[in-house]
Amino acid sequence: MTSFNPRQTCLWIHRYTGLVMAAFLFMAGMTGALLAFHDELDALFNQRLVVVEQAQTPPLSIATLHEKVSSRYLEYGFSTMPVASEPNRAVVFAVDKYKGDIKVEPEPLFQEVYINPYTADIIGVRDKDEWAWRNTMWKVFWLHRELLLGDIGKLVLGIIALVWTINCFIGFYLTLPRAVKKNHTPRQDLAKKRASLLKRWLPAWKIRRDTNAFKLNYDVHHAFGLWLWLMLFVIAWSSVGFNLQQVYRPVMQAVVGLDGNKGKEGKSNKADKPSEQVKPVRNATANAVNKANSIDYLSKQANIAAQKNGLTIQQLLGMRWVEDDQQWQMRFKTNQDIGKKSGASSITVNARDGSVEKVNFAYQNASFGHKVDQWLSTLHMGHISHGAGHLAYQIFLALIGVAVAVLSGTGVYLWWKGRQQRLKSLQKLR
Repeated sequence: MTSFNPRQTCLWIHRYTGLVMAAFLFMAGMTGALLAFHDELDALFNQRLVVVEQAQTPPLSIATLHEKVSSRYLEYGFSTMPVASEPNRAVVFAVDKYKGDIKVEPEPLFQEVYINPYTADIIGVRDKDEWAWRNTMWKVFWLHRELLLGDIGKLVLGIIALVWTINCFIGFYLTLPRAVKKNHTPRQDLAKKRASLLKRWLPAWKIRRDTNAFKLNYDVHHAFGLWLWLMLFVIAWSSVGFNLQQVYRPVMQAVVGLDGNKGKEGKSNKADKPSEQVKPVRNATANAVNKANSIDYLSKQANIAAQKNGLTIQQLLGMRWVEDDQQWQMRFKTNQDIGKKSGASSITVNARDGSVEKVNFAYQNASFGHKVDQWLSTLHMGHISHGAGHLAYQIFLALIGVAVAVLSGTGVYLWWKGRQQRLKSLQKLR
């Protein structure tokens, strides 16, 4: 009777699940490397709409540009606004997909409007669903996200990500040195095992030089998997979170206590007394906070709230007008926030009288489980830091994408060479 060998079983699982995943992971790795620089590459492919000639005069206000776009496209809503313009760059206004919680019908013919910030001339519009050169990076994104197949593609990639996550642990186990054969007394055997474990594991972390192709691929596969293990696990498990919530959420609830409401904001700080803030302006006939002064007003209020909590605002992220509630909302990143998406802070102001209705500091109010969830998604998408720190992480994330592709390629090569060797052995036996 053949005895069960856990190492051989794990090797078989790792080998053949790796073969099934190889093409998907190669694609995900290479597209992920490109997506680490999504905005920069998108601007490169979309230069005709993005790049403008910088004028000697200062750019027009965001409110003026928004008004021009809104009056040009009366049939569409533009409830969100950027907070500033950049030199040599058009200002982009996104078309509303939803009115409140209801999807806009019929769907807009385009999703973005580009306007020159110096002249207020509308440069053009972009339909990101169109197959065109300017949409290259969006097609790369949807290939990476759902194989260009919608929900079916998401499900396939979710299953692949789940198998990949399990394979991370199997692959780690397979790098560990084999057990020492019992050729000595139990006491001598244990001492030898303890003394040599790390020494025998060390070669798995190294890449041998001046060797043949098989050994080089073997070393690269092992060493890359060990050096980058933690980040590979983060990418794999967060991919499960993006595509297979029915598995991700119960596991996260059990392990880190993630609450059941995804994206639910934590408790909000009630506004301080008006006398301690920028004094609200009350006017019976007009809103105190309007389009023209909204960015300045909300940024001041956000800075006051941040300073009272010992924080500094690193970046203003965007504005939103909520018609039904007559509110202005601003998202911003503080020095304690995790990222720029779900991990960002926000402030909500009543447009009629300028009173602050809600301040949400994301880092402060999120539960431990929600913070872990935010870290996983933020690390995966690269919404880390700003300036030089952000650039450094973009490069690192791109290299991780290339590493995933390399691990897939070397894995297939090792299987192929092993298969050739097994076939030769069978032929000799015959």
